[in-house]
Amino acid sequence: MNFNVKVWLCALFLAGFLACSDDSENVNEEVTTEDVNNLGSIDDGTTVFMDAITLSNEILTDEQVINGRVQQCYVASSTANQNELLVTFETTCVGTDGKVRSGSFLVTWNGSLETNDFNYSVNFDDYNVDGYDIGGSLTVSDFSYVGNGFGFNAVVSDGVVTRPDGKQLLYEQDLDYDFQLEEVLELRITGSITGTGVEGVTYIANIQEPILVVSGCEHAVSGSFDASFNGRPMITVNYGDGVCDNQAVAKRGGFQLTFELD
Repeated sequence: MNFNVKVWLCALFLAGFLACSDDSENVNEEVTTEDVNNLGSIDDGTTVFMDAITLSNEILTDEQVINGRVQQCYVASSTANQNELLVTFETTCVGTDGKVRSGSFLVTWNGSLETNDFNYSVNFDDYNVDGYDIGGSLTVSDFSYVGNGFGFNAVVSDGVVTRPDGKQLLYEQDLDYDFQLEEVLELRITGSITGTGVEGVTYIANIQEPILVVSGCEHAVSGSFDASFNGRPMITVNYGDGVCDNQAVAKRGGFQLTFELD
């Protein structure tokens, strides 16, 4: 994803190396292969819905609902309802971002940016991006513009993602995105994600300290989040104090590991 939002979830893949004790009282603190396998479900869901947020913003801009920009390979058709567009992608649509999309989704918006009540929803219909089928709905609201920054809230409800291998996961999120243009562009992410992974394991991830991503750095530079699978004890991942590097620390109970981010 363009802003490396998924990196704060990808980090947990390496947390599997924490399991290193024979003490029976610590058995529930060990990270299992089940934990690691289901981290991919969280990452898949976060990635495809972040792409949908970016794309729907661009389409509303293309259609001059927000302002204006270069169009991609889609057809936006008005419906019988006011402030509604049916967006249909060409069979061989390759966007300016290099992603291949097909199918369609419905975008409905309300309010106005001038009156600070603008919001929109996206309902997916046989929509596919890079081989991932997406179902459910996305609502983007609470737009705010302060100084050199802007922010919004993005909620995914009843999200269903079918991967190219045919496996399906359930995904929901309630995340806030806060962009600030200082010396570099900074993005802070807060909120939570829940769902069921491709192996049927439930998961929940809660951001504890805002995840900070800055332009020019490949990975998140600070912030922390907790994640749990099937109600097991939480794993906590911390990204440090703002240094632009590829280091993070994963903890569960008495186990701790400093590791490199891919």
